Amino acid sequence: MAEDWGYQTDLDVIDALVDVRNRFIVDAGCGAGGLCFALAERGARVLGIEPDPVQSDKNNKAETVANVGFAQAGAADIPVEPGSVDGVVFANSLHHVPQAHYVQVFDELMRVIRRDGFLLVIEPVAIGTSQYVMELFHDETRVRLAAYRALVELAATRFGNMREIYYDADETFRDFEHFANHYSGLSYNSFDDKAVRTDEVRMRFEQQKNSHNSYTLTQPMRVNYYTQPKL
Repeated sequence: MAEDWGYQTDLDVIDALVDVRNRFIVDAGCGAGGLCFALAERGARVLGIEPDPVQSDKNNKAETVANVGFAQAGAADIPVEPGSVDGVVFANSLHHVPQAHYVQVFDELMRVIRRDGFLLVIEPVAIGTSQYVMELFHDETRVRLAAYRALVELAATRFGNMREIYYDADETFRDFEHFANHYSGLSYNSFDDKAVRTDEVRMRFEQQKNSHNSYTLTQPMRVNYYTQPKL
């Protein structure tokens, strides 16, 4: 049965589900590495893999952080030894995997995850005020559903236990420029700055003004936490 945890942050949910201390974690689709650094602060050793060559190059050139490494790789070809990973995390990234690669990805996860390891998938759900604003330039409804279907069809048969948790995450912006700058200029996004800065996007964004004269977008989230891999 799915669980409803109300308002949370991604890290609050991860902290409640798994103790990462002294564990080797792969952050699949790590972007700029924010989650990698947070997990390392909690005592994990982390490999962030990022298929986008531009972002991966930035990661490799950034200042070194203890217990964090980066590699340009996709989740279908994780550069680690078999059975060497305590857990793999997809944080807002599974839906970016091409649908044709899902079987290969889940086979690869079973290659690298230890017998007592886990898979943790955090995905945005295509509802809420964040969806209302962003669907105008970045509607991921179809690919998010495909990612969830992959979990139902492929992950469920590869793990003995699963928990499904829903929660709401808020993101607050000072103004429209803050919002537009946040989502523009990322090399791994399929939209450009012009698509974000339209009158209709601005209008929907301005409707989200809160009592503090800033703007809050609510993003419903789903976590699927798998343990007991069937190796």
